[in-house]
Amino acid sequence: MLIAKTVSKNGSSLTIENFKILDGLQRTYRLHAIQRTIEFALSEHLDPSELLGLSRFAFSRKFSTELRQHSSNTEILRAVLEFRSEHGADELRNCLSKNPQWFEVWTGLTAADEVRKMLILNAGHKPVKTRHQLELLFLNLLPVLRRAGAGKFEIVREKEVGSSQFSKVRAPGEFHFAHLITAMLSFLRGRPVAASTGLVQEVNGASDDEEDATLAIDPELFNEAVRFLVRLEALLEEQHGDLARLWIGREVTLSGLFAGLGAYFAESNSREFPFKKFIATLKANPKALRLSEFESTRNSLDLSKINIGNVNRLAVFNATLSLLHNPSSNLHWRKYFAMEAA
Repeated sequence: MLIAKTVSKNGSSLTIENFKILDGLQRTYRLHAIQRTIEFALSEHLDPSELLGLSRFAFSRKFSTELRQHSSNTEILRAVLEFRSEHGADELRNCLSKNPQWFEVWTGLTAADEVRKMLILNAGHKPVKTRHQLELLFLNLLPVLRRAGAGKFEIVREKEVGSSQFSKVRAPGEFHFAHLITAMLSFLRGRPVAASTGLVQEVNGASDDEEDATLAIDPELFNEAVRFLVRLEALLEEQHGDLARLWIGREVTLSGLFAGLGAYFAESNSREFPFKKFIATLKANPKALRLSEFESTRNSLDLSKINIGNVNRLAVFNATLSLLHNPSSNLHWRKYFAMEAA
């Protein structure tokens, strides 16, 4: 499958410029290698009766260097010679051109359309991780997020570090791309969102006028969110030390935190995002978050009885809302975890 910027038709011929191969790249590359190997075998008048009797080592030593120049290898050449031995030179010369090949050419696709096509084509192939699929759907956000970070904000992709391990190995200022996506979706919906196949399908099927399309058209939200995360991490490290790195590096934390911020933003009918208010609350009340209690309470939960991810998200969500409503209060995490684990 090809995507092209321009396609012109002249009779039965198509002229395609500036194209990309969306699917079938490996097969196309292999067909190209086979064609070049056929041309090499015919132009050099290679005799199958002489060469197929060579040992694999001798055959490889004789041809491997030259075949590399044709992006081929000795296995392809051996198959070509076997075909010629059985069917003759004319059949070999025409074997690719005589067989029909199917090409799809798409034009006018947006970046989102390209990703959707790719996800559909991947169905039934090697599974793509859910978070990686989610990242593909929002690749257009990467430049916006990186510009907003002004060098203090590094984005890590799922293909580089898995989400589940990220909080344990992250450096200050590093954030997981999939975590940022679910955080933004949580903010927009005013409730915690988790990366799942259902979420990917839901976002993938959203039309441009649905709420998740806001991610592509409201850069100010992302600018504010990135600046907020940079300031928040610095403040939490000052107040809580190494616990800050763990807490802010978890997907469940960011999802719950931004869901709470989004819910507060929606109910307050304010035109100003509540990020500054949250930072001001923590500065005025440095002990408000009580991250040590968060960790001990979280680690004491019975994992056999609950969905730990959902419980974490909802606990952080409710705690965030509570803190925004009552800035002078200190969070008691046992209360919020008990609410969700009950």
